[in-house]
Amino acid sequence: MLDRARALREPKVVRVGREVHVNILLLANRSYDALDEICRRAGITHQQYVALWALCLADEPEVGIPSGAIADGSLNRASDVTRLVDRLVRAGLAERLPNPTDRRSILVRATAQGRRVFDTVTPELQHFHRREWSKLTAAETEALNSLLTKALRGDAPC
Repeated sequence: MLDRARALREPKVVRVGREVHVNILLLANRSYDALDEICRRAGITHQQYVALWALCLADEPEVGIPSGAIADGSLNRASDVTRLVDRLVRAGLAERLPNPTDRRSILVRATAQGRRVFDTVTPELQHFHRREWSKLTAAETEALNSLLTKALRGDAPC
């Protein structure tokens, strides 16, 4: 019985790794809820805000960007981008344009209304991000970002 209990005891590295994982998930869920609420007050989803971010901050926002560029900046799968753009267009926040350099694709750009919504929501989200990390120093926030980036780039097996 003693050998079984010893075998079930987790090594510290495993226990701490699990605690980090749980804390990241809890923080992500809390953040998603807050981000969704901020966006909801403006009549959009957080996914729509992320797409507007890509559209409004593109190098040439008046020209538009390929929908694939929205997927590149999105936390969603690329297959969801078409439906996301459909919703933005229906809401009057974006429009599709022919791509003058590639007839097989279209460009997407924010409408004036989409830019207004983006300009309204952005300061609120910036305030949220400042408040979210206010218990950490700037150096701690940078260190956390660096560590999370390193973990995300890792090729560790699941």
